[in-house]
Amino acid sequence: MAEGHHGGLRGWFRSLSLRTWLIVGMGVALLPIFIVGALTFATYHSQIAQPFREVLNTQHRILLPLERLQGEMWGLSAAVNDFAETGEEAYRSTFEATERQIATHLAQLELAAGSSPAFRPILDAALQDWALLVQVAAEVAPGTASSADPALLRFESLVAETGRALEALSETLRQQSEQSHAEALAAMRRLEIIAAVAVALTLLFTFLAIQIIDRALINSTDELVAGAMSITAGDRERQIDVQVPPELAAVASAFNKMTKQILEQERALSLAASTDSLTGLRNRRAFDRELAACLDIAEQSGQPGALLMIDVDNFKEFNDAHGHLAGDAALRQIGEALTGAAREGDLTFRYGGEEFAILVPNITPADALAAAERARAAVERQGVSLPTGEEQRMSVSIGVVTFGGHARGQEVVGRADVALYKAKAAGRNRVRLAGSGAGARGPRGAGEPAEA
Repeated sequence: MAEGHHGGLRGWFRSLSLRTWLIVGMGVALLPIFIVGALTFATYHSQIAQPFREVLNTQHRILLPLERLQGEMWGLSAAVNDFAETGEEAYRSTFEATERQIATHLAQLELAAGSSPAFRPILDAALQDWALLVQVAAEVAPGTASSADPALLRFESLVAETGRALEALSETLRQQSEQSHAEALAAMRRLEIIAAVAVALTLLFTFLAIQIIDRALINSTDELVAGAMSITAGDRERQIDVQVPPELAAVASAFNKMTKQILEQERALSLAASTDSLTGLRNRRAFDRELAACLDIAEQSGQPGALLMIDVDNFKEFNDAHGHLAGDAALRQIGEALTGAAREGDLTFRYGGEEFAILVPNITPADALAAAERARAAVERQGVSLPTGEEQRMSVSIGVVTFGGHARGQEVVGRADVALYKAKAAGRNRVRLAGSGAGARGPRGAGEPAEA
């Protein structure tokens, strides 16, 4: 079950297109950048920008009325003290106006800082001191010395307490600002760490992306190029193995099919170039190549071979009497008879015109004569069937030459021709063995003595 799932997953990966592999590779490389960007924005917004904005708004809404309160508080104290010393009503009016302004600023301060847990206790204490201060200020008698009026002394004490409360509020605001600044610095340090990690992740993911693209594209492209170069160098059997991406796999498959077709066409052309179109036997070009190969084998192995040069007797007269179509039929049937009489491993050729040849490797002169006699008898026994249905007897004359490893192709063919001409001169339908350098003689053929 697990193997099937693994195979299915591998098949799914191989089915991914080149565009998909490139997108995945680029996505993997860019993923850390997107992650870092998102984390940076979230950190900046939640830990730097938003706290700073809140602190600035709080400072603006608290600091302005707080500064005015501190100034007006001392003005209020001066008006009460002047009223206590002089008793002039103008100072009472100044006190009342300043009282209204302070009340307005306290209301603004309560509205701005009332929801903050850090400011609420201090602000409540300041409001209590203010309410008591207004009450005590109303009890101050005009024209009395400050040391003689307990209400005035109490008023001065409350002014000092209210001032300290306002200073505590200001100090709390300053501490809050410093805390926000420290938190922002910490957030910036975290951003630096995130950036360093992002650089490392970007390098890692970029390497991973390179590996993905290399696996999907570069390796497959290299395989295509290597396969093409190998085939160009002559290795027609090379198969290009590319499985991903599907686009390059399709190119490799088409290339392999094309190479196979080229190889088959080359083999067909090679066979056609080496085959006689009339008889289906090997042709003169193949004869020259195979004779050279037989001579090389004889030289390397030390075992002699033989060449049977065969000519159809009276073929011109046969052609003139029965026509070219009958002549073509006769050549085909004679080629079949010669092939049937040859041993396995012997090579039969149409040498040209009405001439045939058989190459016989690894054979003694006596066995070569016997092989030639089998070929001659097979043609004589078979005869030929004419297109008209008439049966016609035919015969061949054969010249035989044996050769060793030091013989040359032209020399071997020349000696076989000499033996063939002697067979014809002796009355045709005969076999003659060409003499070797040592003066070897062959057996009698059709009642005639062997000739050198």
